[in-house]
Formats: sequence, structure tokens, C-alpha cells
Amino acid sequence: MKRALFLRLALGLILTSVLPSCGFAFRSAWKKGGYEVPSTAGDSAAPFKNSLPQSRWAGTWNSEATGHQGALRCVTSNAINGQGDHEFFYHATWMTILSGSYKAVHQVQKQRDGSYTFKGEHRMPNWAGGLYHYAGTIKGDEFKADYRCSLDNGTYTMKRVR
Repeated sequence: MKRALFLRLALGLILTSVLPSCGFAFRSAWKKGGYEVPSTAGDSAAPFKNSLPQSRWAGTWNSEATGHQGALRCVTSNAINGQGDHEFFYHATWMTILSGSYKAVHQVQKQRDGSYTFKGEHRMPNWAGGLYHYAGTIKGDEFKADYRCSLDNGTYTMKRVR
């Protein structure tokens, strides 16, 4: 009995000390208001024409398949090449207490009206849905996107954080 109690206490202490570190990289990028990603085109100092500005976004995700929802934040990078690829660094919460961060590369295109469209994909573990596909628009301070994978589909809705 004492051994089981000790193991539970030890596991609790380990989780308490390890889990907060999962979001350090995202929190750092969020505080900076964006982040630089080295260019794959060789000249990281030259900005790419029609590049999406580095930005912070906050809002919600909503699963149409399950009805689940949660808080969502995103930090966008500078363009990483001349084709319009940008890294989007997402941080999502589930059931208020669980959260996770991931990066996805999206191809961004500036439209004539000044808005941006983007699409991309990101591989998650198979138990989490496998390959996710994204398509969305950024118009002014509004960020809207659809996502889909083998287990889920839904929407992201966010506003720019200044």
C-alpha cells in the first residue's frame, strides 16, 4: 500500500515538473509577437514580396465531427521561401486542462483585395488523426480556416492580437 502511494506521488511530481515545459517554445514565440525562420532560399535578410506579416492570433477551434472545442492561439512566421511558405505555430487546448503545440507549414498567397489565402498539411500521430489538411483565409484581423483528417474535421476562428 505504501509503495503504491509512493509511486503515485512520484508520478504526480514528475508530471507536474515536466508538463509545463511542453509550451516553452510557443510561449517564447507568443511573447515576441512572431518569430524568424531561416529562409530556405539562401538570403534570409531579403523579405519576400507579398509575404504574410508575422502575427499573433487568438480564438477557438471547433470540431464539427465530435462537437469538441477549445482555445486556440497561433503565431505566424516570416516567409521561409519565395513560394510563399510560412510556419504557423499553433497552441490548442482540450477539455480546458490539456494542451499541445505544433508547427505546420502553410503556403500563403496574397490576393488582390489584400487578404491572404493559405493551405497546408501537418502529420500528427495516427491515434490523433494522422495527416491533417488545412485551408483558410486571413482578411484584416480575421483568421478563418477549415481542417480535416481521418478522424475529425472542423474550423479555426481567430482574431489578430496586437
